[in-house]
Parts: sequence; structure tokens; C-alpha cells
Amino acid sequence: MTLPLLALLCASSCGPVGPDPSAIADVPSEIDPGTEITVSTPASVDPLLQELDEARLATADELRASHAVEFAPNLGYDPLAAANLDPILNAFFSADTAPKERLSQMGFAIAAGHQFSSFALGYSTIYMEDLPVFISSDMVLEAIYRSHDKILQQLEKKALRPRLKRLLTDVRSSLIDAADRLEPEVASDLNFYLGVAVSLLNGKVDSREPAGVQSFVDAATRAAGIQERVLFGVKRNIDFSQFKPRGHYDGDPELERYFRSMMWLGRIDFRLLETQEDGKQILRRRQVESVIALRRLLDESTFAEYKSIDATISAFVGEHDYMTLPEVDELLTALDAPDGIAAVDDATLAGALVEGQFGEQRIASHVMRRQAGGASTFPLNLSFALFGQRYTVDSHVFSNLVYDRLPTRVVPDPLDVAFAALGNDQALGLLGDELDVEAGYPGELSALRLLVDEHPEPYWEGSLYTSWLGALRTLSPAAGAPPSDLPAVARSEAWGRRLLNTQLSSWAQLRHNNVLYVKQSYTSNASCEYPDAYVDPYPEFFEAVVRFAERAQELTATLELDPSFGGQIEDYFARVARINLTLAEMARAQRSGQPHNAEHLAFINRAVTANVNCDGTVLGHSGWYSELHFDPLQAVEMDPTITDVHTDIGGDLPVPRQPSVLHVGTGMPLLMVVTVDSCQGPRAYAGVVSAYHEVREDGLVRLTDEKWKRKVQTDNAPLVAPWLAPLLSE
Repeated sequence: MTLPLLALLCASSCGPVGPDPSAIADVPSEIDPGTEITVSTPASVDPLLQELDEARLATADELRASHAVEFAPNLGYDPLAAANLDPILNAFFSADTAPKERLSQMGFAIAAGHQFSSFALGYSTIYMEDLPVFISSDMVLEAIYRSHDKILQQLEKKALRPRLKRLLTDVRSSLIDAADRLEPEVASDLNFYLGVAVSLLNGKVDSREPAGVQSFVDAATRAAGIQERVLFGVKRNIDFSQFKPRGHYDGDPELERYFRSMMWLGRIDFRLLETQEDGKQILRRRQVESVIALRRLLDESTFAEYKSIDATISAFVGEHDYMTLPEVDELLTALDAPDGIAAVDDATLAGALVEGQFGEQRIASHVMRRQAGGASTFPLNLSFALFGQRYTVDSHVFSNLVYDRLPTRVVPDPLDVAFAALGNDQALGLLGDELDVEAGYPGELSALRLLVDEHPEPYWEGSLYTSWLGALRTLSPAAGAPPSDLPAVARSEAWGRRLLNTQLSSWAQLRHNNVLYVKQSYTSNASCEYPDAYVDPYPEFFEAVVRFAERAQELTATLELDPSFGGQIEDYFARVARINLTLAEMARAQRSGQPHNAEHLAFINRAVTANVNCDGTVLGHSGWYSELHFDPLQAVEMDPTITDVHTDIGGDLPVPRQPSVLHVGTGMPLLMVVTVDSCQGPRAYAGVVSAYHEVREDGLVRLTDEKWKRKVQTDNAPLVAPWLAPLLSE
């Protein structure tokens, strides 16, 4: 009895555990030629398509004229005569370094030489100096970014990773049980696909896994760049550099493994209708069969697990850009083939895929190479991915403003996103000569702006991602004259650039937090107080943040989270809504010329309460700015961010070039001194704003936060965006 029991214990504790993938025969993967299909795209009667075609006819001059922003010719007051200016300048500058020239010209100055490790420390400094305070939209967005990142990180650890592990284990077991009823190639393909996902999630490869799994896992773990591999019987180029953990995943072994596994499930697609280098389209029946088989492996319980994960990602990021499991059922219904597609001919199958727009993509996010003289623009593959990376309008903008959508442009400009996705008309004027010389660029940019603007209101509240973008859109200067109730300083061209800095800094943070889930575009080939206060004069922005928080509460309630954790999230967003509602009231009162009442000033004085040691060291913080953070202790941490937003794979077309990766990020928060012409004359305030950076790394190098932080700390970070530099003083 003892020896068998010991053997049993050893087998259960020392040997391989879980479903046995070796039970499925590993079928050598022969090259699948597929079937060439002539596809007829169904005619559309959508009137928007005609409007988009008309928009594509716009020239650079016509586009600039239709989106021209008017600015106030001058401030109409002397900023250097502003009340409280001297105490602010004396607190931060010597007599010969005070930015008086910038203040005199623009009415405000952003001091590049006065950086803070965090917004909380910056505002604590202003508080301890008893200075009048400017409450910037940047400080609110910074808190939301940090909290969103922390919530997502904990959600992945507590809910998504365990659910994914259960799902993959259960589906693998179902596959082993059903293997003898599947075509051998289909069973082998799914066994390999699930084997890589499981191995990446576990951080090791079970000795029973199919041949080849180890090689893929090694390439993903090394983030080994672009490699040609045979997958599902077809050669394809895979960019393994995308598997490098970035953002909050970097440095956490558990989340690094989750990142790589989810990146596999988000980017490795089953290509139902695949576009070739010459533009021809090939039906991949074997991959269609695999997708249908995968759907049938999920019983009611595992399908509910899948939907739970999918719903959480949808709540945070939004719409799919691949075919999903529920759509597999819809495809079979459209084909009237509940028992499978064995009796469905290729033409009928391809026609149903195209007619039903199954797997239709809007973002080019894979390595695509085009033959010289081939089709001018590739149709994108019709594809399925189990947890496919999501569609976002900003990535859509990038995807459509590079080769092969444009003839020679290989890298987009973040100003494209500012104009087309965020609706910032001023950004158009900062694009420079490229708008005049790049064929097709003005028209495509015009069409993309129209397309984004036509998204209905429910779209902007459909996920936390789109709601965040919607809040940023409220800060955009519109064409024409600025609102007359804005203060003079906020009607200037320079102030518009300051808002653009705010928007793109926050957009960089948004993309940073969602680097795993957003589909990236590719180019083919002591006792003190604030004696006075001024809130960023955009009530619409603060109201949009309130809607963001309310929507977040609603979405959280649908996610089947642990009640304690879910309650913490809902309580946090309730605080965000309450605080921003007050800021909106203050901003609206300012716009109507009303002074702040005693209650509002008392609220401002509760923004940051610093606990200070005798030597001036800040020991801790409290106040409503800390409450804007999901983890209040995180408010004081140094947290510059970087994220990659576009990949150019290089090559010979349209011009010879090496690969490169475009990054956007933030540096250290900066001091801003601003003057406002009030009913009592000009007054000065001190606040803190973001610093936006753009970086283009040669090769398929993807920067992590830690590497970027070291660059920022050692002054090796690239300069801020060129259009921001004229605003900065020392």
C-alpha cells in the first residue's frame, strides 16, 4: 500500500499535470495552397460613404480653410501687472531666470527647468508656499491615468488571468476528448495554437506539447523581431517584438506571462480570407474549419468564461476588429450549415464571409509586404482571433495615413490623431509642409476626421477607452472664433498648443495602459492655504470626466468581480464623479464671470494637504487630489510613461528604410505660471502641467517604462515635441 501510494503522490506532485496534449497526433504541417477567390464587395447604400469620397477630394489649402482656428490678436492686458505674480516668481525663480518675456508675450509660461517628480508633489509645493493655485485639467487626467492603470493591473491579476487559465485548460480538455471527431489537421492546429497560449501563460513548455511549441515560445519570450514561420499550413511573417512586456506588465513575472499569452491570443489570427503579396485573396478553408471547431469545443460553462473575459476587455477598450466566437454561430446560420461546412463549396463560403463582413478588419496590424506593381491598396484579411486586439479610432487614423493607404508616407504623426481623432483643428496647422507634398494625405485626413466626427454619442460612452477619448475631445479648439467667455489668455495660439500638450500627454497614457489590448497600426513593409484659485476654464471637460466615471461604475457592475474588489472600484469612480462635478461648477462659474464662493474656495484648499517634516521633507499627502487616485499612495510616485503606437517594418517600398517604432510618452510634470484677466484686473496663478514627448526608435525596439524613466532621470530623454518647444522657458 505504501509504495503505490507514494508513486501516486509523486505522479500527482512531480509529473506533468493538466490535459495531455500528446494524446493528439502532431500532423506535419504541409503548405496549404488555399483557393483563390474573386471577391465582389457588396454595394453599400450608406450615404456616409459618399460623403467620405467627397472628403477625399480635399486639397491641403481647402482642408486648412475649413478648419481654420481664429485666435485673439493680443491679450488686452499686461500680464506682468498681475496680482500675486511677484510672490509666485520669487518662490520659484531668481531675478535673472524669471520667465517674464514669455509671460509678457503669452500670458503664461511653462518652466522646463522646474520639474516635479509627481503632480502631488508639485501642488504640495505650491500649497506650502501659500500661492494662488491653477487647477489644471492635466492634474485630473494624471490621476485618472494612474488609477486606470492600477485598476486594470489588479483586475488582470485577480480576475482575467485566473479566468484565462481556466478557459484554456477546459478548452484543451474538450479538444482532447473531441480530437477523434475532427479532421487530423484541424485537431493538430488547435492543439498547437492552445499549446503556445498555455505555455506562455505558465512560463514553461510541458514536455508533452507538440513539436514546435518550444520554438514559438522561445521567440516570443525573446521578443525576437520579425520571423517567417509556417502556421496553420501557411507561411506568414510574425513580429515577435510585440511580445515584449511593456507598461505595468514589465517586471511582474505573473503579468509578463499573462501579457505574452494574451498577445498570442490577440494577434495570432486564423485567416479566413487572406490577401497575398500581389493583392489576390485566398480562401483558407482549413483555418475556417479550425475556427468552427474551436467554437464547438466551448460548452455553456466555458463559453460563459470566454464571454466574461471578452466583456471585461470590451468594457475597458471597446469594439472588436476580428471575428468573434458568437459570430461563428452567425456564419453557420447564414450558410444554413448547423452541422459544419463540409458540404459548402468554396465560392459559397467565401461569399458568405464577405457578405456578412465576418472578420472584416479596419486596422492593418500585421506584417504585410507588397509586390512591386501589385494592387495599389491591399484589402485586409478576414480574420478570427480568440481575444483579438480592439479597434480604436486613433489607431484607425494611423493605419490609414501610411503606406499602402498613402503612396509614400511610412510613419504617421501624432498630430494626425490630434486632428482626426481628438477633433483638434489647431493641430492641422502644425503638420507643416508634409500636408502639401504627400499625395492623397489631405483628402484621407479629411475623410478620417469626418468618419470620427460621425460616431454617435453612444460610441463615446461605450467603453472606458472611448469615454476617455471623448473627454479629451472637449478640450479641442474648434474652427472659427473662440468662445467670448473664455479668458483672453485661453484664446491665444500659444494656449492652444498648451491644450494640445495636455491632450496628447493623456492620449499617450491611455495607449500606455491599453498596449496589450489596442490594435497597433503598421506600415506595410505646514498650516497653509491657496489664497486664490483658478480652474482650467473648460466645464465640458470636467463634465465629460463625470460621465466617464459614471459609465465606469455602470460597466464595473456588469463584470462579475469579487464583491469587495468591485466595490472598491465603484467607490473610487464615485469619488472621481463627485470631485469633477465640483470642478465643473467652478469652471462654469468662471466662464460666466462669477467669483468663487466660500464653499468652492474651501474645496480648493482641501486639494492637497501635505504632512511636512521639520526639514521640509514631505512625509505624506491627503486631500481630494489623493482621492482621485485608486491607490492614494501612488499619487507621489515618479511615473513617466512611454508606449509604442505604430510600427514601420521597413523594406524597399515605397522607399528603402530600416524598421522603426514610433513611441509617445510623458516626462516630468512642469511648473506653469498663468495670468488671467479677471473683473478685478489680471491675476497670477501657479499650477502643474504635463510634458509630452515623441520618440522614434530605430529597429524593432520597444521601450519600457523603466528604460524611459532612466532616460528622463538622466536628462537623456529626447526633447519634447517640436511644436511644444516654443512654449517652454527655463
